[in-house]
Amino acid sequence: MKALDSQINLRVVNNTALPQPVSILAIVPNPNTANNNNILYEFNFSAQSYVGVTNVNAYISNTSNPTIVVYNAPVTSQSIQGVVDALNSLNQGFFSFSGTTIYVSSNYYIYSNLSISGSSIFGTTGLFPNGITIDSAGNIYTANGNSNNVSKITPSGVSTILGTTGVSPTGITIDSSGNIYTANFTTNNVSKITPSGVSTILGSATLSPDAITIDSAGNIYTANTNSNNVSKITPFGVSTILGATGTNPSGITIDSSGNIYTANNGSNNVSKITPLGISTILGVTGNSPSGITIDSSGNIYTSNAGGNNVSKITPLGASSILGATGSNPRGITIDSSGNIYTANQVSNNVSKITPLGVSTIIGTTENNPLGITIDSFNNIYTSNFGSNNVTIIVQ
Repeated sequence: MKALDSQINLRVVNNTALPQPVSILAIVPNPNTANNNNILYEFNFSAQSYVGVTNVNAYISNTSNPTIVVYNAPVTSQSIQGVVDALNSLNQGFFSFSGTTIYVSSNYYIYSNLSISGSSIFGTTGLFPNGITIDSAGNIYTANGNSNNVSKITPSGVSTILGTTGVSPTGITIDSSGNIYTANFTTNNVSKITPSGVSTILGSATLSPDAITIDSAGNIYTANTNSNNVSKITPFGVSTILGATGTNPSGITIDSSGNIYTANNGSNNVSKITPLGISTILGVTGNSPSGITIDSSGNIYTSNAGGNNVSKITPLGASSILGATGSNPRGITIDSSGNIYTANQVSNNVSKITPLGVSTIIGTTENNPLGITIDSFNNIYTSNFGSNNVTIIVQ
């Protein structure tokens, strides 16, 4: 078994762990300065592992010229010594460490931000986590397909079972009040779990609901992979068939006008269903589209599990291959800049594809990542079906 990857969360002394780069412009210098001419800052790395660290990034503001300069150095030795060596290779101040505290000394530069990129285990889940979602506070939720429940992992990595579901939950989504909904593949229904963990069956779907989404009014939609249609369930539990899809829809998303889109795994295309239930084929995809997402301009993106790539379909239906991915991409998400990320189930990693189609592997995961989501700091999270946990990748 490979060693667990782990990302270093920077924590300023006497502060809590932060998942984003830490600003230290306002930190009071430590009185234990190396000499009277230098300012010494502290970064506490206590209780962190250094396996999986790849790079150190420093965003440095020259005190005589406020231009921000970005430095990057690879970590060659996955240890705290390796991190310090990488920092010192930047030649911007002197770094040393004692125990798990790194000391930063400089008489010319103020270090405005410092981040260390890599991947780590964010927290554990129930059995066979499939879908994943996130709330506004940074809590992660997974639909656990073999234990029929939902895990909640706090930003500090504390994991609990939030509530139970129907049988074989796959897709998961969340509303503005923090209620969780799962598409239950085997029992053909949708569960609702309140923030306090009270679980009910909201309503029924047709055969094998695989993916789920929600609109601004709280209506739930499921892509029903074995009945080739989409169910709509109102907040009061009234269920109807919204419209037909292509063959074996496995991913679902919604636009700001309430139009529903499904990635049709068996027919290699995307269906569009209007709020009135009018269904059309929007465009074609690569082989076996699994996940689907949408950008602010209405462009659709699918992760093509059989083609190891991502398709882009414009609102007018023009289709192209945006870029390549790792092996068997399943989950897909997008950031505010239009970068696409896929969870690659077979190669156990995450691909990033820019709007211009440049593709890179940004980090490794544990076994068989299926779901993927992103937070406001562009940290990536994957639900790892084969290892019952969640990976975080900090860019």
